[in-house]
Amino acid sequence: MEEDGRIATLNMPYMGYRKIELIREIGYKWLVRICDSGLEMEVYEDDFVID
Repeated sequence: MEEDGRIATLNMPYMGYRKIELIREIGYKWLVRICDSGLEMEVYEDDFVID
């Protein structure tokens, strides 16, 4: 499966990080990778704004 690759900004920082890379949509959530950290997690689409 191809990654989305778009960059977005979290509305509320997670552990000090705000920039994320969208990987793929999973229902109402997105699997994202936190830029500069590499941590992957799921977030709701209302929790970020695409840059």
